[in-house]
Amino acid sequence: MNLLEKFDRLNNRLTSLLEENKELKQHYKNLQEQHQELKEKLDESDYNSLQEENKELKEKLEERDKQYQQHFINLEKQKNEQLELNLQCKNLQETNKDLKQRILNQEKQETNLLEENERLKRQCKNLQGENKNLKQKLNEKLEENERIKRQCKNLQGENKNLKQKLDSRLEENEKLKQQYKNLQNKFNERDYKNLQEENKKLKENLNEKENQFQQHIINLEKQKDEQLEIFSQNLEKALGKLELDELNEVNENEIKNLKEKNKSTTFPLIDDDIKDKEFIQPIEDSSGSVPFPFNQTYSDGYSSSENECSQDSFNTNDIDNIRVVVGLDFGATYSGFSYCHTTEPKNINTNSQWPDIMGFLKTNTVLQYDDSYNTVKSWGYSALAKRPPKRGKKNESETRPVELFKLHLTCNKKPYLPGELRYEKAITDYLRKIGQVIKDNIKKFWPGIDFFQQVLLVLTVPAEYSDKQIAIMRDCVFNAELINVRCSKNLRFTTEPEAVAIYCLEDDILTIGSNFMVVDCGGGTVDLTTRKLLENNKLGEITERAGDFCGSTYIDQEFINFLRKKLGSNAVDLFIENNYGQYQYMIQDFCRNVKLNFTGESSEYRPYELEIEETAPVLLQYVNEETKYIMEENEWIIEIKYEDVKAMYDPVVDRIINLIRSQLDSIRNIQGEFSAIFLAGGFSESRYLQKRIKKEFRDVVKNICVPRCPIAAISRGAVMYGLSSNVISTRILKYTYGIEVVNYWMEEDPINRRLNNGRIVRFHRLAKRGTQVETNQKVTTFFTPLSPLQTRVSFKIFFTKEDNAKYCDEPGMQRLGKLVVNLPGSGLLDRLLFEFTFGQMEITVNVKNETNGQRYSTTFKLETD
Repeated sequence: MNLLEKFDRLNNRLTSLLEENKELKQHYKNLQEQHQELKEKLDESDYNSLQEENKELKEKLEERDKQYQQHFINLEKQKNEQLELNLQCKNLQETNKDLKQRILNQEKQETNLLEENERLKRQCKNLQGENKNLKQKLNEKLEENERIKRQCKNLQGENKNLKQKLDSRLEENEKLKQQYKNLQNKFNERDYKNLQEENKKLKENLNEKENQFQQHIINLEKQKDEQLEIFSQNLEKALGKLELDELNEVNENEIKNLKEKNKSTTFPLIDDDIKDKEFIQPIEDSSGSVPFPFNQTYSDGYSSSENECSQDSFNTNDIDNIRVVVGLDFGATYSGFSYCHTTEPKNINTNSQWPDIMGFLKTNTVLQYDDSYNTVKSWGYSALAKRPPKRGKKNESETRPVELFKLHLTCNKKPYLPGELRYEKAITDYLRKIGQVIKDNIKKFWPGIDFFQQVLLVLTVPAEYSDKQIAIMRDCVFNAELINVRCSKNLRFTTEPEAVAIYCLEDDILTIGSNFMVVDCGGGTVDLTTRKLLENNKLGEITERAGDFCGSTYIDQEFINFLRKKLGSNAVDLFIENNYGQYQYMIQDFCRNVKLNFTGESSEYRPYELEIEETAPVLLQYVNEETKYIMEENEWIIEIKYEDVKAMYDPVVDRIINLIRSQLDSIRNIQGEFSAIFLAGGFSESRYLQKRIKKEFRDVVKNICVPRCPIAAISRGAVMYGLSSNVISTRILKYTYGIEVVNYWMEEDPINRRLNNGRIVRFHRLAKRGTQVETNQKVTTFFTPLSPLQTRVSFKIFFTKEDNAKYCDEPGMQRLGKLVVNLPGSGLLDRLLFEFTFGQMEITVNVKNETNGQRYSTTFKLETD
């Protein structure tokens, strides 16, 4: 500042000298005029003296001018030196600012490293304690082994005594046998006469029954001939209208006659693809109700183009060819996978090598496309936005990163996607990229493995996924070239909490009959499942799986709401819309420095300063003048305090706690107390979330714990499920399933639902929501074709959350798809057995002729729109 003041003084001096010079010039001009006047008045001598005087004045003036010029040059030189000094000063200030920021960052890194060191020390201490306990257990086992050896030695002695006793008993037995043989010979003659008399009576009864049976067959044949005659007469009149596999509708009088003869209700099934509706006749079970068993056969998948898959070629025995099992955890924010060879089921590996990053068990579920959104330029961590450029520079070539696209399957509030990009394509593209890493790993460790024939892929899905959403995922997996046949048996599904529950069996804190809950806390969703540990380490499901959209990404949304209050909603909206890369980078910066380090303890929290100019410089141009004035006063720094972060966490954590409480309250009165709650998923590593859950439920549940490596619990549990799917014993149905049927309208039915032909369309329930079913059961029911010429029949299958739905157009009712069954030469009275499988993750249907055992081809067309 002294140099500036000096420069100002010199500048003022220069100005005064210039004015003085101007005055001197004016004075010189005046002197010249006076000189001229005097010259005219004075004589020559005076004139000469004046000339000399004038000459002296000129010399003085020239000398003064030279001094002025030199002074002016010195001032210019000083001015240039001053400007150079100012520039150096400014550069030094900027360098000082950068150095301060670096020092601050280094201090933060050192603090984080110290915290990490402390955490590792605690883990080491815990491991030492566990090691000590294991040593104690080992000693106990060794002592027990010695005791067993002693018992074994005693048992060997006892065994020797028992052998001696056995030999003596055998000798006694031989004597008794001889005595029995002698007695048998005595009784044989008397028994033979009695048997002859009984045989004679039985033959008489058998002849009588045979005559009755023959008469019954004659009556059945007569009845069948009468029915065939009725259909024959009707068909002769309608021959011109028949096609290869279609029938005209039977008139009401004929149906009425058949109804009186057969004493059963006729259900015509509506089929949009068949002009003349086909009819089948259900036959009630002898118990009067339709049984609800299930089987373990997996569905073969669905087509994205035609949304159909034939199920008659599926063979579960082919699964024996599997050599490698892969568990893929495809999450909304992060994804990862684990794998193992079937010969080493205990050696499960989790991948930690990703493009551009190593050492992490998951990578980001993010894609970076080209400008046309056709080609993926980068994915995972590589696709994340980098630090924004300096102001005035903009990378126009980068497109907006695409993320959270998985939430389009279930979330009502769909995350942003570019208008020309469908979420199915984004899912497929991501699965293709991560699938390539899977293939590379398998090829690296087991070069001779045939991926499409010898690798079983187990894909985990959220608990709330319906059959339609699972079918869409199967489509995406096929299009991503992870299976080579859409109906491939090498793709299985399990729910995320179910996989975690299997993984938690490794923690030896449960006993047979224990009830426990798994809370899978992910980025997008939090899924709950309640299980019971059964014999042989099998798991039974206690109640329906539950879930909600309250994962860790919703804390990010609370952070954005916090910024809206500071900078204005309109500014933040424009920022997200026009500069998504910087928005994403700001979220990353918040997660690294605030969210992931938050423990809930105010004493451990250090306020974080969010520097807008550094993190999101373009945001400055969107704020209004009033906000800009306030932010400039604060040097564009927003301080995030402990109370601010807690306010971001609490709404999300409260929703998780309410979800757990609701599930516990609905089960405890029926199933009793819970032995444990397991927290898994990336969000479960939050110490604040752990503390809140333990504080809320420590008086209700004895053990609340986080398994080892919770971030990989889903993928590792999926591998364990693939190695032995029998580990899941029972499931609870999430929906009520049924078919659309048409039968006769009755007086108690709504008049507005009566069709012109006197019939009514109903929902015929096959399986009820909330029912606990074994995974190896089938829902079975029986039907009989009404016509010997009927070549196919179709069912429309529906599902709903309601328990006692009556009609297929009720609110909440959804059409799952249509089952088409080919019936070549079934015969009029042949009973058809339909077996619906609902206990697995995908539905299958098998149809066979109960009379001759013939199995029929079935095709399931799924509704995915």
